[in-house]
Amino acid sequence: MENQNIAFTLGVGVLASLALFVLFYKVLKRPGKLASLLTFLVVLAVYVPLAVLYWASLDVFAIHFAFFTMAAVLPGIIVGNRRGSDTDGGRLHWGPGIIIGFFMILVIVDSTIITLANSGASADFIRKFLPEPRRKSAQNVTSAFPGTVSNDYQKKYDLYNNYIGQLKTQQERGWQVADGWLEKPQPNKVSMFRIHVTDKAGQAVTSGNVQVSFLRPSNKAMDITLDLPEAAPGFYGQPIALPAPGAWNMVMTIRRGDEVHEVKGETWVGDQP
Repeated sequence: MENQNIAFTLGVGVLASLALFVLFYKVLKRPGKLASLLTFLVVLAVYVPLAVLYWASLDVFAIHFAFFTMAAVLPGIIVGNRRGSDTDGGRLHWGPGIIIGFFMILVIVDSTIITLANSGASADFIRKFLPEPRRKSAQNVTSAFPGTVSNDYQKKYDLYNNYIGQLKTQQERGWQVADGWLEKPQPNKVSMFRIHVTDKAGQAVTSGNVQVSFLRPSNKAMDITLDLPEAAPGFYGQPIALPAPGAWNMVMTIRRGDEVHEVKGETWVGDQP
């Protein structure tokens, strides 16, 4: 099942489970427990092959399995625990009612968390639920290079340890990286990306080799690594197209002889909230 449709697939599966239970219990006149068991077997017989065929991840499978099972079993528990008509007209006991409400809240929260974890937050979601980003000026900033990289979650642990030993040397070197996109980047549209590298004295760092990695926080498979050729003294860049809108992390490595300088950055593709 597609991650971005998890709320839809959960809703359809739960409604189908409830409809099957009504069919077995009301139409075919099967006992409540037997109706729950038959519903459970039918739903899983349909869902498991589809889950294997369109495999997303174990957490997506687990939440579907849990809620389809709940939707099949819980009605049997409810019809088996209704109070007698002599006391309160056969109304539903408050205990199963609480369980139903709990699972309804749980399915909304879990589906939202899994969707955000796999697909990231849309611009509309960020605009509605997250605070406005702080800007240093009225300029529409799409790239920033706040400093040296102290960690990169997508690098191996031993490489990270080797880099920690270079931080002091890198800070003393004092190279600065500025600029970024020359126009606002849009998904799947080529835009010029160019950086300006200067030393501690403000002089251009020339004849370097620059490599930039654009890292998608929600999907490592979308990461892109490119070399930036030197177009003018201290200026390195090339046209780049990123495949998805939203937030991207950047890691740039600048090499000149034995000197290695690495910085991190952040950028936004598409309309910024």
